[in-house]
Amino acid sequence: MTTPPINVLRNNFEENRDNTKQSDIRAKGLGIIYQMESFEFIFAMQMLDPILNLILHVSTVLQSSNINLLTAIDLVRSLKKSLESMRNDDNDFKNIYKNTEQLCEENCITIPDVKKRKVSSKIDTMTNQHFMFSKKDEMRINVYYQTLDQLIAGLNLKFNQETLKMVESMGHLLKLETNNDDILLFSSVFNLDAANLETEIRLLKQFTDLSESNKTNCEKWMDWLTISGTSREVIFCNVFKALKSFMVIPVTTCSCERSFSKLSIVKTKLRSAMLQERLDNLLTMFIEQELAYNVDLDEVIETFKTLRPAKRRISYKIIKYTVQKFMLFFLI
Repeated sequence: MTTPPINVLRNNFEENRDNTKQSDIRAKGLGIIYQMESFEFIFAMQMLDPILNLILHVSTVLQSSNINLLTAIDLVRSLKKSLESMRNDDNDFKNIYKNTEQLCEENCITIPDVKKRKVSSKIDTMTNQHFMFSKKDEMRINVYYQTLDQLIAGLNLKFNQETLKMVESMGHLLKLETNNDDILLFSSVFNLDAANLETEIRLLKQFTDLSESNKTNCEKWMDWLTISGTSREVIFCNVFKALKSFMVIPVTTCSCERSFSKLSIVKTKLRSAMLQERLDNLLTMFIEQELAYNVDLDEVIETFKTLRPAKRRISYKIIKYTVQKFMLFFLI
């Protein structure tokens, strides 16, 4: 994603301001144009462009339905390290400020001087006072560093150490490299027997049919434990319970939010008298669209005919056409 030129944005706002007859919108448009022609706006646009690109990519991946918790934590750590790298590497700021100066020169925007602070006469010593001698230093310390520090602190607060510790312990369990702290954490979080869990892990280390790919993926571990006829989920019940409990932990609440948003689409004012059973069935079709698209319509019609064996006048083609229209109406 590239940042649009300033003149393009300014022309769009000027066009919207000139085409409207509402005085408040014209006043707001004039204020926005005035702010866009300032050095602070140009610097903020150049500074936030790489930062928001990182956050947008991570946020999009975290909202996908097929991401697991281990991948999500690695992605968040990568985001935090990227922000810390921007904070510690001065070259990133130099490039941002250089692009800002270039844009200001192209759009005839003057770079303001540093505002001189008046030191109180009550202060006896000047050793603790810090003065900015250039606009570059002022933007780096007061804007660039503070923005990155707040973002990094927000990530640390959102993903606290306890959550990361549990994910790290699960990574150790997948590789069968757990320690005493991991065993105690699993026993307390998932209500497992610590001694039996440690015994099961020792037995699993001696299995020769476990490939390296199995030791890095929860789904492959579950497939290996649930192979028909092996009863491995019973033999290694504590490991199976820990993996199953970990896999159902949602990465985000996006799935729940989508369900509530689709509820307002299905149950409208025209369907206010809908019964609960019909509402549940329609919501299931609407939410699980990937499964609904793979339903064989001929099989649905045959099942419907079996449930209602009475003689009907409606033809088979009309029934199939009606079912297709019904599914498309609720799945599009």
